Amino acid sequence: MRDVVRSRCVKPPVFAGYLVITSIAMTVTAAAHVKWFVNCGVSDTPLPAQAVLTTSFFQFLALFLALFYLACIAERTVFGAMLLRLLDRCTAALHGRADELLRAAAAVFFALLWAQGGLILTPELNASSISLSTIQLLIPICLFTQTTLPAAGAGVIILYGYGVVDYGLFHMLDYPVFLGLGAYFILSVLQNAKILAFRHYLLRWTAAFSLLWPSMEKFVYPSWIAPITVVHPELTLGLPVGTVITAAGVVEFGLSFALFWTPLVRRLAALALIVLLTAATFDFGKEDGIGHLIFIAILLVVLADPEGKPTRCRPIFAPLLSSVALLTTVSLYIGGHALYYEPKNAAAEPYLGVRLPVSARLLLD
Repeated sequence: MRDVVRSRCVKPPVFAGYLVITSIAMTVTAAAHVKWFVNCGVSDTPLPAQAVLTTSFFQFLALFLALFYLACIAERTVFGAMLLRLLDRCTAALHGRADELLRAAAAVFFALLWAQGGLILTPELNASSISLSTIQLLIPICLFTQTTLPAAGAGVIILYGYGVVDYGLFHMLDYPVFLGLGAYFILSVLQNAKILAFRHYLLRWTAAFSLLWPSMEKFVYPSWIAPITVVHPELTLGLPVGTVITAAGVVEFGLSFALFWTPLVRRLAALALIVLLTAATFDFGKEDGIGHLIFIAILLVVLADPEGKPTRCRPIFAPLLSSVALLTTVSLYIGGHALYYEPKNAAAEPYLGVRLPVSARLLLD
Protein backbone atom coordinates (compact mmCIF):
# COMPACT_ATOMS: atom_id res chain seq x y z
CA MET A 1 0.00 0.00 0.00
CA ARG A 2 2.82 2.34 0.88
CA ASP A 3 4.47 1.66 -2.50
CA VAL A 4 1.21 2.49 -4.30
CA VAL A 5 0.88 5.81 -2.45
CA ARG A 6 4.51 6.62 -3.12
CA SER A 7 4.05 5.82 -6.81
CA ARG A 8 1.04 8.13 -7.01
CA CYS A 9 3.01 10.91 -5.35
CA VAL A 10 6.02 10.55 -7.61
CA LYS A 11 4.38 10.12 -11.03
CA PRO A 12 2.93 13.67 -11.35
CA PRO A 13 6.19 15.46 -10.50
CA VAL A 14 8.21 13.13 -12.75
CA PHE A 15 5.89 13.81 -15.69
CA ALA A 16 5.86 17.53 -14.85
CA GLY A 17 9.64 17.57 -14.83
CA TYR A 18 9.70 15.91 -18.25
CA LEU A 19 7.37 18.57 -19.64
CA VAL A 20 9.50 21.35 -18.15
CA ILE A 21 12.70 20.01 -19.69
CA THR A 22 11.01 19.52 -23.07
CA SER A 23 9.56 23.04 -23.06
CA ILE A 24 12.74 24.78 -21.92
CA ALA A 25 14.84 22.91 -24.46
CA MET A 26 12.79 24.44 -27.27
CA THR A 27 12.41 27.97 -25.97
CA VAL A 28 15.57 29.76 -24.92
CA THR A 29 14.23 32.37 -27.37
CA ALA A 30 11.58 33.14 -24.76
CA ALA A 31 14.22 34.61 -22.48
CA ALA A 32 15.33 37.28 -24.93
CA HIS A 33 13.68 40.69 -24.86
CA VAL A 34 13.13 41.12 -28.58
CA LYS A 35 13.31 44.93 -28.62
CA TRP A 36 16.89 44.78 -27.33
CA PHE A 37 18.20 43.03 -30.45
CA VAL A 38 15.83 43.82 -33.34
CA ASN A 39 14.60 47.13 -34.69
CA CYS A 40 10.95 46.97 -33.67
CA GLY A 41 8.28 49.49 -34.53
CA VAL A 42 6.06 49.45 -31.45
CA SER A 43 3.35 51.20 -33.44
CA ASP A 44 3.30 48.36 -36.00
CA THR A 45 -0.11 46.76 -36.27
CA PRO A 46 -0.12 43.41 -34.42
CA LEU A 47 -1.62 40.26 -35.88
CA PRO A 48 -5.39 39.96 -35.37
CA ALA A 49 -6.71 37.54 -32.77
CA GLN A 50 -7.72 35.00 -35.42
CA ALA A 51 -4.13 34.76 -36.67
CA VAL A 52 -2.81 34.26 -33.13
CA LEU A 53 -5.21 31.50 -32.07
CA THR A 54 -3.77 28.79 -34.30
CA THR A 55 -3.67 25.02 -33.84
CA SER A 56 -0.08 25.25 -32.59
CA PHE A 57 -1.12 27.90 -30.08
CA PHE A 58 -3.77 25.65 -28.56
CA GLN A 59 -1.49 22.60 -28.61
CA PHE A 60 1.21 24.38 -26.62
CA LEU A 61 -1.45 25.90 -24.38
CA ALA A 62 -2.74 22.41 -23.60
CA LEU A 63 0.82 21.30 -22.81
CA PHE A 64 1.29 24.24 -20.44
CA LEU A 65 -2.06 23.64 -18.74
CA ALA A 66 -1.18 19.99 -18.16
CA LEU A 67 2.18 20.98 -16.70
CA PHE A 68 0.67 23.67 -14.51
CA TYR A 69 -2.03 21.34 -13.19
CA LEU A 70 0.44 18.56 -12.43
CA ALA A 71 2.78 20.97 -10.67
CA CYS A 72 -0.11 22.15 -8.45
CA ILE A 73 -1.04 18.55 -7.63
CA ALA A 74 2.60 17.71 -6.85
CA GLU A 75 2.79 20.67 -4.48
CA ARG A 76 0.10 19.10 -2.28
CA THR A 77 1.85 15.72 -2.07
CA VAL A 78 4.55 14.43 0.25
CA PHE A 79 7.02 15.00 -2.57
CA GLY A 80 5.95 18.65 -2.81
CA ALA A 81 6.37 19.18 0.92
CA MET A 82 9.83 17.59 0.79
CA LEU A 83 10.83 19.79 -2.14
CA LEU A 84 9.65 22.91 -0.33
CA ARG A 85 11.68 22.01 2.74
CA LEU A 86 14.70 21.35 0.54
CA LEU A 87 14.32 24.75 -1.13
CA ASP A 88 13.98 26.40 2.28
CA ARG A 89 17.21 24.82 3.49
CA CYS A 90 19.17 25.57 0.34
CA THR A 91 18.06 29.19 0.10
CA ALA A 92 17.84 30.16 3.78
CA ALA A 93 21.07 32.19 3.68
CA LEU A 94 19.99 33.92 0.48
CA HIS A 95 16.57 34.78 1.92
CA GLY A 96 18.22 36.35 4.95
CA ARG A 97 20.27 38.64 2.71
CA ALA A 98 17.65 39.43 0.07
CA ASP A 99 17.89 43.18 0.64
CA GLU A 100 21.67 43.17 0.23
CA LEU A 101 21.37 41.11 -2.96
CA LEU A 102 18.85 43.49 -4.53
CA ARG A 103 20.83 46.57 -3.55
CA ALA A 104 24.09 45.13 -4.91
CA ALA A 105 22.50 43.90 -8.14
CA ALA A 106 20.70 47.21 -8.71
CA ALA A 107 23.91 49.17 -8.03
CA VAL A 108 25.86 47.11 -10.58
CA PHE A 109 22.96 47.24 -13.06
CA PHE A 110 22.55 51.02 -13.06
CA ALA A 111 26.31 51.59 -12.98
CA LEU A 112 26.73 49.42 -16.10
CA LEU A 113 23.92 51.24 -17.90
CA TRP A 114 25.51 54.58 -17.01
CA ALA A 115 28.89 53.33 -18.25
CA GLN A 116 27.34 52.27 -21.56
CA GLY A 117 26.16 55.86 -22.04
CA GLY A 118 22.86 57.14 -23.42
CA LEU A 119 20.74 54.38 -21.87
CA ILE A 120 18.18 54.35 -19.07
CA LEU A 121 16.62 51.32 -17.35
CA THR A 122 17.13 48.87 -20.25
CA PRO A 123 19.40 48.42 -23.29
CA GLU A 124 16.67 49.74 -25.63
CA LEU A 125 15.66 52.99 -23.91
CA ASN A 126 17.90 55.80 -25.10
CA ALA A 127 18.28 59.15 -23.35
CA SER A 128 21.09 61.63 -23.97
CA SER A 129 20.06 64.03 -21.20
CA ILE A 130 22.85 64.89 -18.76
CA SER A 131 20.35 65.17 -15.90
CA LEU A 132 19.02 61.65 -16.54
CA SER A 133 22.56 60.31 -16.79
CA THR A 134 23.33 61.97 -13.47
CA ILE A 135 20.27 60.40 -11.83
CA GLN A 136 21.32 56.99 -13.12
CA LEU A 137 24.81 57.51 -11.69
CA LEU A 138 23.45 58.67 -8.32
CA ILE A 139 21.21 55.61 -7.91
CA PRO A 140 24.12 53.18 -7.24
CA ILE A 141 25.67 55.69 -4.84
CA CYS A 142 22.41 56.04 -2.89
CA LEU A 143 22.09 52.26 -2.61
CA PHE A 144 25.15 52.03 -0.38
CA THR A 145 23.42 53.28 2.80
CA GLN A 146 20.05 52.52 4.33
CA THR A 147 19.13 56.17 4.83
CA THR A 148 19.53 57.05 1.15
CA LEU A 149 17.53 54.10 -0.20
CA PRO A 150 14.38 56.23 -0.71
CA ALA A 151 16.42 58.59 -2.91
CA ALA A 152 17.57 55.63 -5.01
CA GLY A 153 13.98 54.38 -5.29
CA ALA A 154 12.75 57.84 -6.29
CA GLY A 155 15.46 58.00 -8.95
CA VAL A 156 14.33 54.70 -10.46
CA ILE A 157 10.72 55.91 -10.59
CA ILE A 158 11.78 59.23 -12.17
CA LEU A 159 13.60 57.34 -14.92
CA TYR A 160 10.50 55.23 -15.52
CA GLY A 161 8.38 58.37 -15.70
CA TYR A 162 10.73 59.82 -18.31
CA GLY A 163 10.35 56.57 -20.28
CA VAL A 164 6.56 56.97 -20.23
CA VAL A 165 6.83 60.57 -21.48
CA ASP A 166 9.37 59.77 -24.18
CA TYR A 167 8.30 56.30 -25.31
CA GLY A 168 4.65 56.17 -24.32
CA LEU A 169 2.77 54.26 -21.64
CA PHE A 170 2.03 51.24 -23.84
CA HIS A 171 5.74 50.73 -24.55
CA MET A 172 6.64 51.07 -20.86
CA LEU A 173 4.14 48.38 -19.87
CA ASP A 174 7.07 46.06 -20.62
CA TYR A 175 8.92 47.40 -17.56
CA PRO A 176 6.70 47.95 -14.48
CA VAL A 177 9.34 45.97 -12.58
CA PHE A 178 11.18 49.27 -12.14
CA LEU A 179 8.17 50.77 -10.40
CA GLY A 180 8.20 47.78 -8.06
CA LEU A 181 11.95 48.09 -7.52
CA GLY A 182 11.71 51.80 -6.81
CA ALA A 183 8.85 51.27 -4.36
CA TYR A 184 10.82 48.45 -2.71
CA PHE A 185 13.73 50.76 -1.94
CA ILE A 186 11.49 53.62 -0.79
CA LEU A 187 9.58 51.37 1.62
CA SER A 188 12.75 49.72 2.94
CA VAL A 189 13.33 52.41 5.57
CA LEU A 190 9.95 51.85 7.25
CA GLN A 191 9.73 49.74 10.39
CA ASN A 192 6.23 48.33 9.79
CA ALA A 193 6.48 44.54 9.33
CA LYS A 194 3.43 44.35 7.06
CA ILE A 195 4.77 47.04 4.74
CA LEU A 196 8.18 45.39 4.62
CA ALA A 197 6.50 42.11 3.66
CA PHE A 198 4.35 43.88 1.07
CA ARG A 199 7.54 45.05 -0.70
CA HIS A 200 8.27 41.46 -1.70
CA TYR A 201 4.76 40.91 -3.06
CA LEU A 202 4.94 44.15 -5.05
CA LEU A 203 8.37 43.30 -6.45
CA ARG A 204 7.28 39.79 -7.46
CA TRP A 205 4.04 40.98 -9.06
CA THR A 206 5.68 43.73 -11.11
CA ALA A 207 8.50 41.41 -12.21
CA ALA A 208 5.95 38.78 -13.24
CA PHE A 209 3.98 41.32 -15.29
CA SER A 210 7.20 42.65 -16.88
CA LEU A 211 7.92 39.14 -18.17
CA LEU A 212 4.31 38.22 -18.93
CA TRP A 213 3.30 41.27 -20.99
CA PRO A 214 6.22 41.15 -23.49
CA SER A 215 5.49 37.46 -24.07
CA MET A 216 2.54 38.65 -26.16
CA GLU A 217 5.01 39.93 -28.75
CA LYS A 218 5.84 36.31 -29.60
CA PHE A 219 2.20 35.83 -30.67
CA VAL A 220 1.34 39.14 -32.33
CA TYR A 221 4.75 40.09 -33.80
CA PRO A 222 6.35 36.83 -35.03
CA SER A 223 8.19 38.87 -37.69
CA TRP A 224 10.18 40.54 -34.88
CA ILE A 225 11.40 37.21 -33.51
CA ALA A 226 12.12 35.49 -36.85
CA PRO A 227 15.40 37.40 -37.45
CA ILE A 228 16.71 36.15 -34.08
CA THR A 229 16.16 32.55 -35.16
CA VAL A 230 18.07 33.28 -38.39
CA VAL A 231 21.10 34.56 -36.46
CA HIS A 232 20.76 31.79 -33.84
CA PRO A 233 19.40 28.78 -35.80
CA GLU A 234 20.37 26.41 -32.97
CA LEU A 235 17.44 27.76 -30.96
CA THR A 236 14.90 26.13 -33.26
CA LEU A 237 16.27 22.57 -32.83
CA GLY A 238 15.33 21.99 -36.46
CA LEU A 239 11.66 22.78 -35.86
CA PRO A 240 9.63 25.26 -37.95
CA VAL A 241 10.30 28.84 -36.88
CA GLY A 242 6.61 29.59 -36.35
CA THR A 243 6.25 26.60 -34.03
CA VAL A 244 9.26 27.66 -31.95
CA ILE A 245 8.03 31.24 -31.65
CA THR A 246 4.60 30.07 -30.47
CA ALA A 247 6.22 27.69 -27.98
CA ALA A 248 8.43 30.50 -26.71
CA GLY A 249 5.41 32.72 -26.12
CA VAL A 250 3.48 30.06 -24.23
CA VAL A 251 6.48 29.10 -22.06
CA GLU A 252 7.34 32.72 -21.27
CA PHE A 253 3.72 33.49 -20.39
CA GLY A 254 3.31 30.28 -18.41
CA LEU A 255 6.41 30.73 -16.27
CA SER A 256 5.58 34.41 -15.70
CA PHE A 257 1.99 33.64 -14.71
CA ALA A 258 3.23 30.95 -12.34
CA LEU A 259 5.05 33.66 -10.36
CA PHE A 260 1.61 34.79 -9.17
CA TRP A 261 0.74 31.29 -7.93
CA THR A 262 1.39 29.14 -4.85
CA PRO A 263 4.83 28.88 -3.14
CA LEU A 264 6.32 25.77 -4.74
CA VAL A 265 4.96 26.55 -8.20
CA ARG A 266 6.24 30.12 -8.21
CA ARG A 267 9.62 29.14 -6.79
CA LEU A 268 10.10 26.46 -9.44
CA ALA A 269 8.97 28.95 -12.10
CA ALA A 270 11.53 31.44 -10.77
CA LEU A 271 14.23 28.76 -10.98
CA ALA A 272 13.26 27.90 -14.56
CA LEU A 273 13.30 31.58 -15.55
CA ILE A 274 16.72 32.05 -13.95
CA VAL A 275 18.01 29.13 -16.04
CA LEU A 276 16.45 30.57 -19.21
CA LEU A 277 17.71 34.11 -18.67
CA THR A 278 21.20 32.89 -17.81
CA ALA A 279 21.32 30.54 -20.80
CA ALA A 280 20.15 33.34 -23.10
CA THR A 281 23.14 35.44 -22.03
CA PHE A 282 25.51 32.92 -23.65
CA ASP A 283 23.66 33.29 -26.95
CA PHE A 284 22.87 37.01 -26.91
CA GLY A 285 25.93 38.42 -25.16
CA LYS A 286 26.68 41.05 -22.54
CA GLU A 287 23.82 43.35 -23.58
CA ASP A 288 21.37 40.63 -22.64
CA GLY A 289 23.33 39.92 -19.46
CA ILE A 290 23.15 43.56 -18.37
CA GLY A 291 19.47 43.87 -19.21
CA HIS A 292 18.48 40.72 -17.37
CA LEU A 293 20.70 41.24 -14.34
CA ILE A 294 18.01 42.90 -12.25
CA PHE A 295 15.42 40.29 -13.31
CA ILE A 296 17.70 37.45 -12.25
CA ALA A 297 18.34 39.10 -8.87
CA ILE A 298 14.60 39.51 -8.25
CA LEU A 299 13.93 35.92 -9.31
CA LEU A 300 16.59 34.73 -6.87
CA VAL A 301 14.72 36.57 -4.12
CA VAL A 302 11.47 34.88 -5.22
CA LEU A 303 13.20 31.49 -5.27
CA ALA A 304 14.43 32.02 -1.71
CA ASP A 305 11.16 33.38 -0.32
CA PRO A 306 9.41 30.73 1.88
CA GLU A 307 6.32 32.89 2.41
CA GLY A 308 2.89 31.30 1.85
CA LYS A 309 1.01 28.02 2.22
CA PRO A 310 0.61 25.46 -0.60
CA THR A 311 -3.02 24.60 0.27
CA ARG A 312 -4.58 27.98 -0.46
CA CYS A 313 -5.62 27.25 -4.04
CA ARG A 314 -7.16 24.09 -5.49
CA PRO A 315 -5.17 22.62 -8.42
CA ILE A 316 -8.20 22.71 -10.74
CA PHE A 317 -8.13 26.51 -10.62
CA ALA A 318 -4.64 26.57 -12.17
CA PRO A 319 -5.56 25.54 -15.75
CA LEU A 320 -8.86 27.42 -15.62
CA LEU A 321 -7.46 30.77 -14.51
CA SER A 322 -4.23 30.55 -16.51
CA SER A 323 -6.02 29.77 -19.78
CA VAL A 324 -8.45 32.65 -19.21
CA ALA A 325 -5.52 34.91 -18.30
CA LEU A 326 -3.60 34.04 -21.47
CA LEU A 327 -6.55 34.61 -23.81
CA THR A 328 -7.48 37.80 -21.96
CA THR A 329 -3.92 39.15 -22.10
CA VAL A 330 -3.71 38.47 -25.84
CA SER A 331 -6.99 40.33 -26.31
CA LEU A 332 -5.92 43.21 -24.08
CA TYR A 333 -2.58 43.54 -25.88
CA ILE A 334 -4.17 43.64 -29.34
CA GLY A 335 -7.07 45.84 -28.30
CA GLY A 336 -4.92 48.11 -26.11
CA HIS A 337 -2.39 48.57 -28.90
CA ALA A 338 -5.16 49.52 -31.31
CA LEU A 339 -6.69 52.00 -28.88
CA TYR A 340 -3.31 53.55 -28.09
CA TYR A 341 -1.82 53.79 -31.58
CA GLU A 342 -4.72 53.64 -34.02
CA PRO A 343 -7.42 56.24 -34.79
CA LYS A 344 -10.72 55.59 -33.06
CA ASN A 345 -12.39 54.48 -36.28
CA ALA A 346 -9.74 51.79 -36.79
CA ALA A 347 -9.18 50.69 -33.21
CA ALA A 348 -11.27 47.54 -33.46
CA GLU A 349 -9.83 46.32 -36.76
CA PRO A 350 -6.57 44.69 -35.51
CA TYR A 351 -8.51 43.12 -32.66
CA LEU A 352 -11.27 41.70 -34.87
CA GLY A 353 -9.15 41.06 -37.93
CA VAL A 354 -11.67 42.75 -40.25
CA ARG A 355 -12.16 46.19 -41.71
CA LEU A 356 -15.14 47.97 -40.28
CA PRO A 357 -17.86 49.04 -42.68
CA VAL A 358 -18.06 52.71 -43.57
CA SER A 359 -21.23 53.16 -41.51
CA ALA A 360 -19.51 51.77 -38.40
CA ARG A 361 -16.50 54.02 -38.98
CA LEU A 362 -18.72 57.08 -39.18
CA LEU A 363 -20.52 56.03 -36.02
CA LEU A 364 -17.25 55.66 -34.12
CA ASP A 365 -16.11 59.07 -35.32
